[in-house]
Amino acid sequence: MRTLILLALAVTAACTAQRIYPGPGSSPEAGAIVRADPTFSAGLPVQVRLRMAGDRRISLGASAIELPPGRHSLLVDCRVQESDVTRRFVVEADLEAGREYRLVARATARKCDAVELIGH
Repeated sequence: MRTLILLALAVTAACTAQRIYPGPGSSPEAGAIVRADPTFSAGLPVQVRLRMAGDRRISLGASAIELPPGRHSLLVDCRVQESDVTRRFVVEADLEAGREYRLVARATARKCDAVELIGH
């Protein structure tokens, strides 16, 4: 039972969003959400992880970040499980308030070729 509770806490922590800009709490419409893969990949063949937004480091447990609208530079790692190869990319993004975005890898079984930001 204790193992299940710890696992549930770990999964919840892996799905957290990190707010990247200062100031009081705001409505979801004020910022943009950028999502990557969960910290615990559960065997995903390709995993995309956020590392930095501008000069701010992303916490290891964050699988999403909330940013103000505007232009942002995102540092992203893309790991292919089969080959255990990780490549780092810089993704330039123009974010709109109230929108959600997802980082998506373009990869083969051997390596990541690119990471793209897709708006929902």
